[in-house]
Amino acid sequence: MKKILLFIFSLIVLSFAAPVIAASYNTSTNWFDSANVNHLNTIGQNIIKANKMPSTVTFKVTDNPYMNSTNENYTQYVYIYAGDLKYVENDNELAGVVAHEIGHLVNGHYSKSSLLNNIISAFNPNTKTETGSTTVNLIKTVSSNKVNKENEKEADITAVDLMMNAKYNPLALISVVYKSDIAENGGILSEDLSCEERIMNIYDYANYNYPAQVKANYKTNSYQSALNLIYANLKIRNADSKKLEKAKKEQEKLQKDKLKRMRNMAKSTNPWSAAYSMLEMSGN
Repeated sequence: MKKILLFIFSLIVLSFAAPVIAASYNTSTNWFDSANVNHLNTIGQNIIKANKMPSTVTFKVTDNPYMNSTNENYTQYVYIYAGDLKYVENDNELAGVVAHEIGHLVNGHYSKSSLLNNIISAFNPNTKTETGSTTVNLIKTVSSNKVNKENEKEADITAVDLMMNAKYNPLALISVVYKSDIAENGGILSEDLSCEERIMNIYDYANYNYPAQVKANYKTNSYQSALNLIYANLKIRNADSKKLEKAKKEQEKLQKDKLKRMRNMAKSTNPWSAAYSMLEMSGN
């Protein structure tokens, strides 16, 4: 009973503290200012050059989080959502936001999502009726949620590789994800644990592939706070041999899946995918 009361009290305290924490992580930088857009492009070009990707691209800031999904000139313009940039506090974190967006382009997520929706619509011939249209929209929503979740995780681990190649600290991406969750949810994770899953996905991948970088740490307050969440997960995992083995197998599977994606990307007409596959398969 005592533990339950203590837990309830901690939640009450957290609910009052959350707005203060959120405000401290939400920067006041005007990312539409020309000087900041130029700096964004400098970071973006560093990532592009280090990863031998399309050099003709210009990065733009937008208020529309879905701008790249309808962008047909993705070798000329890449849009970075201002809502993500407001949690950026240094160049490593700016590189994390940019690399994550490039990760979506590299993996062809926007075109795949559009193709999936078209297939679902074509599969049900009754889209003209109200019932048929509602059914199709529901299927699209369910499918989209699952696909989006996997796309985010895939873009994150691709971003880790892109950042390492460009000499940026990939742990900064964890910091941005953590800060956005604090600001949006007060640190109380959503039911699908998307933030926690993303953080562990990035950490596990980085630790498996770049252990020296993870050991070197990323000394910011937000990352150190995120480490508390990470260490709590690792403690539970390390105490259970089955969970430990499962985590190891997941990383091994990621490596196999990545190699398979590289081979498919090498045949792609998407210049982002082709360039990334050539770099990764050549061992950088």
